[in-house]
Parts: sequence; structure tokens; C-alpha cells
Amino acid sequence: MDTDKLLLCAISAAALDLCILVLIIASYCEKRSDKKRWRSVSADMEIADANRSFPLSCDEILIGRHASADIRLADLSVSRYHAMLTVADGVWTITDIGSKSGVYVNGSLVRERRLHENDVITLGSKRLLFRKRRDK
Repeated sequence: MDTDKLLLCAISAAALDLCILVLIIASYCEKRSDKKRWRSVSADMEIADANRSFPLSCDEILIGRHASADIRLADLSVSRYHAMLTVADGVWTITDIGSKSGVYVNGSLVRERRLHENDVITLGSKRLLFRKRRDK
């Protein structure tokens, strides 16, 4: 009788291990699929200044001086909440969200503008380049 219980316990543990393995594999496949989907949605872009680059890794990105901004630019010429980057179907748009110094794209003051590769975005005295992501 004890042998039957022990055997049943071992089979249950093996079945549980198999279920966990299937979940891990499914999760890995979903993560890879999501990464491919995001690359097509985001067009794999980033913005960069002279010192660093910021990968655009979600569909709404707040840019500003405040600590809660997704991309924080610690410069007094940049408003606390300066601009919002959004993406839809691989098209990135920048929107001024009430900044004091405005948002400039390629030297033109804009309220909202669709971005193209190699556009220069100026927020206060900060110049950022919108470009394809450069993997290190």
C-alpha cells in the first residue's frame, strides 16, 4: 500500500515537473515573439545626445527634467514635463506637452510632428538625434 502511494507521488511530481517545463518553454517563445512584434511596431528606434542613447522601448515615452520622466534630461532649459513620444504602426510622433521653450524638429518649432530617421529634436538647449538603434 505504501509503495502504491509512493509511486503515485513520484508520478505526480514528474507530471508537475513536465507542466513547469512546458510553461517555461511557452513563456520563452512568447517573449521572443513579443520582442519581434515590438521591433516591428517601434521600428527599432532610439534617441541620442552626444553622451548617451535612449532606446525607445514602450509606446509612450515622457521626456523632461523631472525624475519621473522616462527620458530624464537634467538641464534647466528643459521643462519638467517637456514632450511625449508615441508610436503607432512603426510611426513615431513627438508632441509638446506645454513646455516653456518649445519642441523643435530640424530647426522648426512644432506642436506635434511625425519623426523620421535622423531628425534632430531640440528641447531647450538639448539636441537629440532620432535614429535606428545601434546595438552594442
